[in-house]
Amino acid sequence: MSIVATCSHCHATFEANERLADKKVRCPKCGEVTRLVAGAATPGATTFRGAPAMSRNLMDDAEIPIKDPLADRAAHSLARRKFRRQATLFGVLLMFVVMIGVGIAIAYEKAQTLKLPTTTSRDAPLPPPPLTERLNWSKYENPEGWSIQFPDVPTESSKDDAATVWLQEDPEMGRFLVEVRNEANDDWNNLTGQIAVAEAKRNVESANLFSVSDRSSHFAGGAQIHRIRLTGDVPMEGLQAAIVYKFSLDGRTYTVLWQGDDPLTSSEVVRYYFITFQKNGSSLLSG
Repeated sequence: MSIVATCSHCHATFEANERLADKKVRCPKCGEVTRLVAGAATPGATTFRGAPAMSRNLMDDAEIPIKDPLADRAAHSLARRKFRRQATLFGVLLMFVVMIGVGIAIAYEKAQTLKLPTTTSRDAPLPPPPLTERLNWSKYENPEGWSIQFPDVPTESSKDDAATVWLQEDPEMGRFLVEVRNEANDDWNNLTGQIAVAEAKRNVESANLFSVSDRSSHFAGGAQIHRIRLTGDVPMEGLQAAIVYKFSLDGRTYTVLWQGDDPLTSSEVVRYYFITFQKNGSSLLSG
């Protein structure tokens, strides 16, 4: 069944299917969009029966949507902003994940170099010293509360605000030395504390021929104890090594050093020398 409608633009009347009543359609004469309102034809008006504008059949056509350019632009702008927000959020999350990964990698690498504390109880006796026909261990005690045993009688001196105790280098046993400087290096006492190469080579003879081959550290006696191993090929002497312990405690910087032939680094003499170092009755070095 058809109804007669009037275009609100050109006032032409035309017939349309009654199912399109109260819907928006294009006028078959002028092509403008108008709402289809059922009603009698205006007196004297002629019902338009020509071809529908845009070649559309209004008798069978469905409702024609009206496009709003402003609404389309707003929707596109909203979609772009949403995409930018999502991209920014993804970038921040990715950066956060990368930072966590880097932090874990650094912590793991540092943890690999750290050893558990190896302090000896105040009351735990030291093991007996290694004995040979040439060794005559002597204990050196300093009034400031530290002590160590040398495999012979050491020499001591004090200059440049530093107290040094050493045993003259021996062709078989090597060189033993302790230096205490009146300066603090509190930055050594943290998880990421490092000893500079120049500081590691301090008091090492022919230091320019040595390079750092190993590092480790542990906490003991309220300080982070740094153990550094240096090696070098010294002319006329062959492969040489130095084991250096450094730590900062009570406003002073301690260096405990041995230097000699590389195979001796694992000897009982060298190990015993280091573990006899005590501060206020506690052993701090691991040998």
